Amino acid sequence: MTCHNCQIAAKKFGKDRYGSQCFRCNGCRKTFSEPKDKPLGSMYLPLEKALMCLHLLVEGVSIRSIQRVTGVEKKTILSLLVLVGEKCERLLDEKIRKVKVNKPVA
Repeated sequence: MTCHNCQIAAKKFGKDRYGSQCFRCNGCRKTFSEPKDKPLGSMYLPLEKALMCLHLLVEGVSIRSIQRVTGVEKKTILSLLVLVGEKCERLLDEKIRKVKVNKPVA
């Protein structure tokens, strides 16, 4: 792990109250923890509820019905849909390269 301040290697320095590993920079002596994995970015929606909304969208349920069933606002569902679409697009751009496609036979 490197310090985000001075880019020098840091050593382990105990754990915080939630059990996450802490580090201390050997250069500037600042302490920090590992960055958390946030699959939903800055959204406060619990992951389980987001997965339920996405599952219902894939099944063909309308956004209004998802709002009624889950209690999640329509605007939040639409923001979640945009976020997941952007992440899928990024994944496809990274993973799918140099695929040979045969011309269709008429």
